Amino acid sequence: MRLLFERLRRSAEFRYDRLTAAARNRRLDAIYRAEPMRHLDAIDEAVTRACRWFDPQQDVSMSVLHCARQTLLRTGDARLGFVQSQMEQYRATIRDPAFRVLDPHYRDDSPEILALPDVMEIRPYYPVELMMIETAWADLRPRPGLLERLAGFSDEGGYGSTHVIVGGLILLENAGADRDAVTALMAGEIGPIARANDLTARAEDLFAERCMVLQWLGRHDLVRPAWIMRLLARQRPDGGWTARNIPPLGQSNQHTSILALASLAGFLAYERRALSLGGNPAREAALQGFGQ
Repeated sequence: MRLLFERLRRSAEFRYDRLTAAARNRRLDAIYRAEPMRHLDAIDEAVTRACRWFDPQQDVSMSVLHCARQTLLRTGDARLGFVQSQMEQYRATIRDPAFRVLDPHYRDDSPEILALPDVMEIRPYYPVELMMIETAWADLRPRPGLLERLAGFSDEGGYGSTHVIVGGLILLENAGADRDAVTALMAGEIGPIARANDLTARAEDLFAERCMVLQWLGRHDLVRPAWIMRLLARQRPDGGWTARNIPPLGQSNQHTSILALASLAGFLAYERRALSLGGNPAREAALQGFGQ
């Protein structure tokens, strides 16, 4: 009986979310546009709190390192400088071929790296994450059918779609595949990802990941203020974020927190630059591809 009640509750919640998300998003967009500077100040404070939550942590995942480093590079926000020491700690303690995403000179078969515990013994990767590792080595260790297999993860705006973009950006960075083909593959995921966030008001893990990858593609125009306002409202007092079914349950977790932090920091940097340019005729040109 309890299980049946829970299923009915979740079904009702899902339907309510779908029916009301569009109107609630329009309302949040209007609230932001009425006082953008005030809300940007609140986002700025949230970024500071999130960075303070991450700063003392040394045992972090590769996803934290990658997202934090990319956000630091794209925004220039020095508060994300905590990632530097975390990268050094990770490299010194774990053998992980994914580290090549952070350092193109990394060699996972060097004697000093081979002596370290293997990442698969510590926190095994999921298949989609193993695909990201393959894209990181595509220029040195090419395997046939890479783009076709990457495209196979596409799932109408879900985690597969966001990872198609992450993998595609890695391939562009290391010239691991034909640039036009990679760009076309990623372009096909943009619409489904943006639509998926418009259909929900639940600002959790995947919601934040969609915001982040759109920003990484330079499509800040698709990241609605309402989405960022939702993430802002879900920040916990400790500075992190929690998500359903992601441990530690009921507490801030690294993955959701870094995705939310990256989304807020990216939005903050872009919006402040856009507002500073104001009605300048060169505004659109100056913002083109911002943060890529």
